[in-house]
Amino acid sequence: MNRKEFLQLFGLGATALVASACLGGCGSSKSSDPVPGASGVDFTVDLTAATSAPLNNAATGYIYSPTRDVIVAKTTAGTYVALQAPCPHEGTSVYFTQGQGRFVCPNHNAIFDLTGTVLSGPSPRALKQYTVVQTGTSLHITG
Repeated sequence: MNRKEFLQLFGLGATALVASACLGGCGSSKSSDPVPGASGVDFTVDLTAATSAPLNNAATGYIYSPTRDVIVAKTTAGTYVALQAPCPHEGTSVYFTQGQGRFVCPNHNAIFDLTGTVLSGPSPRALKQYTVVQTGTSLHITG
């Protein structure tokens, strides 16, 4: 094999390698989507269940859905809100500060209001808000 043939083969191999890396990056990956299960949310919270007790604790005021993709919080006004739990920045679960009525990402301190709007921090977008319907001692969360 002469030098010209070697360089041609090397160039083709390098081109194939770069092309496969570029095309691989175009695929969908769950790790790049910090909101797994964000669509099709539909679950019920029994407010009398022991697992719901943190909602009535002023020091906590929130619970996560069984899959941890939704955070349900009780506001100081006594109403309930449900938002996407993973921060859009890097997917870390946000927590709720009931006294301030804010959702906070502990990773980079992004702050969101009760509607999920970004108040500060590196988050590229708001938290998705879900519909909460209270019937007696049950909350139905959909979205």
